[in-house]
Amino acid sequence: MPLSEPRQIKKPRLSLSCIVCRRRKVRCGREQPECANCVRMKENCVYRAVVRDESTGRVRPVPPQDRDPRDSTDTHPDLPWPHWRVGPNAPYSEIHPRPASRPSPDREEPYPTVPRGPSWEEAIQLLRYRDASVPRIGGSSITREPSTMPSANYFPSLNDPLCRDYLSIRQGGRVRYIGRTFWGFVAGKESLSDDFFDENRDAYPGLPLPHISSIGMFNLLRSLPTKPASDAFLETFFLAVWPLVPLLHPPSLQADYDEFWDWCRNSESALPPAKLREDPTSICLLFAALYCGASAAPAASWAHPNLQDLQKEATVSHLKSAYTTSLSLCQHLEHPTLNTLISSLFTAPFLGQPFEPMCSLVHISTTVRIAQTMGLHREGTWSALSSTDKEIRRRIWWHIVWLDVQSTISTGLTPCCGNEALEAVSMVGTHCQESSDIPAGSSPSTDSVTKGPSVAILYAIGRFQTARLQARVVVHLQSAQGPTQDGFGELVTDAKELIRNIDSLIARVPTQGIPEKGYIPSRLANASPSTHPSLYKDDTSQPTVFAAWTRIMLTLMKSEISILLQKPFLGPPESTNAQSRKSWTR
Repeated sequence: MPLSEPRQIKKPRLSLSCIVCRRRKVRCGREQPECANCVRMKENCVYRAVVRDESTGRVRPVPPQDRDPRDSTDTHPDLPWPHWRVGPNAPYSEIHPRPASRPSPDREEPYPTVPRGPSWEEAIQLLRYRDASVPRIGGSSITREPSTMPSANYFPSLNDPLCRDYLSIRQGGRVRYIGRTFWGFVAGKESLSDDFFDENRDAYPGLPLPHISSIGMFNLLRSLPTKPASDAFLETFFLAVWPLVPLLHPPSLQADYDEFWDWCRNSESALPPAKLREDPTSICLLFAALYCGASAAPAASWAHPNLQDLQKEATVSHLKSAYTTSLSLCQHLEHPTLNTLISSLFTAPFLGQPFEPMCSLVHISTTVRIAQTMGLHREGTWSALSSTDKEIRRRIWWHIVWLDVQSTISTGLTPCCGNEALEAVSMVGTHCQESSDIPAGSSPSTDSVTKGPSVAILYAIGRFQTARLQARVVVHLQSAQGPTQDGFGELVTDAKELIRNIDSLIARVPTQGIPEKGYIPSRLANASPSTHPSLYKDDTSQPTVFAAWTRIMLTLMKSEISILLQKPFLGPPESTNAQSRKSWTR
């Protein structure tokens, strides 16, 4: 029998993949000096220096004495991020920087560079080292075994550069807040980090967004009322809803509304408006405005020729169904936009749901979280936005804070927005009370357009300033340590300052009589939009019905903050004393 040929012994192959791809367990292209995966993920591509022992065939790291001193990865070959320990005060930089990533010529860098840190295994080890270096409380005499301690340079300090939080502005009106504590690279969640840090939002600029049912949204437009009926509902919205909740820019909404109906007349031959194609969630805002206008329309308005063929209950129910369907088709909770958030804030009082404290708490907490995911709680990240967009964001955020305060007072629980959230966004300013903030396309039948500051914004400023102080009062009273004399005295001082500010706002609202004391002229008390349209102007140059109501509400805000400060000193009610029981009602 012939002797079998000697079996060929294969030597272990070199590990040519970079450290990052091996850690992520993905296929590495092995390009030098940086692989394609690391360029795409903006990772620091590192190849471990290895050599094959010719005598044994085994692969081993390059000995320190044989390494190229110019190679920055040789200092700590066992770390996937060797630049973590390169200098005394630079945990996020390299002594010898590697060549820059090679972005494609047609791509820009919309995101700031995010520093990289150690893996979670190394982070745990770092914490163990740090704990070992901290002496025990009480001066324990137990000595520890000497261990290899990392140098002090291993740990970052506040002097080191920190990654910045920012807004990720995407296609379809989506905005995502990326904070410093966001862990984008979680094992098994690489697609999540790709979604935030890769430029996939521009991958398909000409195609519909995959999470929005575009066909369903455009089919929903068939349920719109006629143009005359829609005009009447939008007019009522500007007259009765927007002044109470001024969360959008009326001229912009009016312009988009007119452009939308112009397209509807030529929909067979023309493309939808650019804003509608870019952000289909504007349909949600359209249905929300019409639904609120129909719900708030007084009974007399349904006798108007444009509405006399419609039944209020059926029309309101139809618009409500269309609005809620549009939110579902846009996946509002998963992919919120300013349009969907504003729509939900507008329609909340009209949905007809009975007041349930727990349901209200869930709704408020969800709204706060949605606003935070969109960066409304961090004004420092709005630098790329226009002044109008910034002002609208301030109004939305402070309206949410006001809702949170009202829910907190009614339930006795702590607010969702803490004191820190009250300082990161500036207050709505009076510089935006211009005629451009008044609806510019309303029907001449009501003539609700005037020049000058807006009474609605004056009312909103008073409401938001009151909510900010109320939130501070509630947080102080409900703190675990309990209220302190100094803290409470500071709140009383701030309350006096708030009352002075509200008085200055009241002085800017012209009136006839003294509405805040119950003296209202008959021409205002008996007026209606159909008989006296001029008295329903949003104008500070003459007394109007809304101006009288605003003075009354601002006066009540002064009483509300005073009552909230005195609430801790209110004794327990006596069950046998009817007057005492009334003291606890709100």
